[in-house]
This record gives sequence, structure tokens and C-alpha cells, in this order.
Amino acid sequence: MHDINYSHRHELIEHDFLGCCKNCRTSLEIIKPHIMAFAGNIKGYTKKMLAALKPEELYRLYQLLDDLAHMEAGGNLADLILEEPDIRVQLPLIRSYYSTFLDIHETHLAKNLLKSHSPWETLKAFPLYPRYETLVRNQIEAMHIETDSTLVFIGCGPVPISLILMSRIYGLRSVGLDISAKTVELSKKVIKCLELENKIKIICGDDSNLKKIDWDMVLVSALAEPKARIFKSLREILKNRKKHVPVVFRTYTGMRAVLYEPVKPDDIKGFKIIRQVLPTGQVNNTTVFAKLL
Repeated sequence: MHDINYSHRHELIEHDFLGCCKNCRTSLEIIKPHIMAFAGNIKGYTKKMLAALKPEELYRLYQLLDDLAHMEAGGNLADLILEEPDIRVQLPLIRSYYSTFLDIHETHLAKNLLKSHSPWETLKAFPLYPRYETLVRNQIEAMHIETDSTLVFIGCGPVPISLILMSRIYGLRSVGLDISAKTVELSKKVIKCLELENKIKIICGDDSNLKKIDWDMVLVSALAEPKARIFKSLREILKNRKKHVPVVFRTYTGMRAVLYEPVKPDDIKGFKIIRQVLPTGQVNNTTVFAKLL
């Protein structure tokens, strides 16, 4: 049995798999104790306790999960790990933590941006900024967006970094939707402090608001819920549109699916997947392009 020492958090990647096939029961037995130990560790934190942590402490805790999610495991091994009964029991806890971490971490970032004399520099110093930069670049290149198009993003969060980058770098107009009034209020302030209010509009609402908004394409956040209802709304809206409208959604594949439940086939009934852009480097999301059947 391998001793688990998270003070040397790179050991799992650099040493545990030397000489290992990465696609066998032995690999599962190596990885399982680390996942179980992480779940046991975060079980002691309430949302209030996580919110009380300093940003660097919160991020350090997340990095342990991040290491697990970015292990270079093949598809068969990832499936084997995520289907392991003991691990499956812990996935709701781990995924809830991941969602909570992102919300708290982005809220910290939003508050720092609002009090910063150089908000753009503050944004670039955000630890996850390079990942968003790569994710957005890959998506924009794959989407072939026309400059006069408007994108609506379902589940934008307190700091809609994707929309900010799409606007700042590519000049895209966009609308961000979020169901939390508190989050929307904070997001609007962030957009204003970055002087992007002429390019980005933030609205409090859910997929039902899609009928009231003028948009040319839609992007569904990996954490936007409930997925089945969102895609049902999209099906109903798109059936009445003569022009083909790109539907793009983010999900999790491979070991990254430990972070959050992937979009399931039942969620996207009525749509056909036409392309997938797998994550590179430290990017978490797989980007999927779909069209109405």
C-alpha cells in the first residue's frame, strides 16, 4: 500500500506510475487511496469553512484534486476508476466541493478586481487564467465565429472569464445568464470595472430566458444545471429557427470527470454531436459541438 503524503503532491504523478501500464487493475489500486484520502479530507469542510479560508489556502486544497484530475490515464483506466464502487460513493462529495471551490474562488477574484487599480493585471494573475485563455482560444478557433455574432453563455458565474476573453481578444458580443441574483450583481460590477459593458450583458435568469434574448449561438457551461431541461429548451427554440444555430457545451472526459458529472446522452436527446475538442495542458473542459437532429 502506498503512503499518502500530500505535502509532496507531485509524487503521485512522477513516481507512482513509473513502470506501470496505466491501464490495469494495479493502477486503480494505486490511485484509489489518493482519491479516498482527498474525499476524507474535504468531508471535514463546510461551505462556510471553505469560504473562510484565505484564497491561497483554498487553492492549495484544490490543487490536490487537480493533480488527480489531470493524471495521464487512458480512457479504459479512467472508466475503471470512476466505476469503482467505493470511489463512486465519494464522487458527489468531490464534485460538490469542486463546484463550491470555483464559486468561492471566483467570488474572491471578483472582489479583488473591484478594488484593484489595475483590474486587468489582477485578472491575469488569477491562477486559473492561463487555462481559460487556452480554453477560449481553442473554442474560438473551432467555432469560426463571425465578428458581428452574439453568443449567449448559460451559467456565466461571478467572473465570466470566457466572455471577458472572447470580448477583449476577439471582439465578440455576448450575453451571460446566471440564476443567482447575487452572482449577477457581482458579475455586472466586474464587467463594468473592466470597461466591457458595451460588449457583455449579464442577465439574471435561466434557459427560459433564451426566448427573450437575441442571440446567434449558445454556449452551455459545464456546471450549468439541469442539463436535460436546458437542452430541451434549446430544442424547442431551435426548431422554430430557420437559420442553423451552433450549440456548444462544455463537459468533462477521462479522469477530469472526477471533477463534475459529464453531460449524459439522455441530456442531449434530439442533438447530434458533430465535433469534440479535447482539453490540452491544464484545461479541464472538453468542448462539444452539436446540432439539432
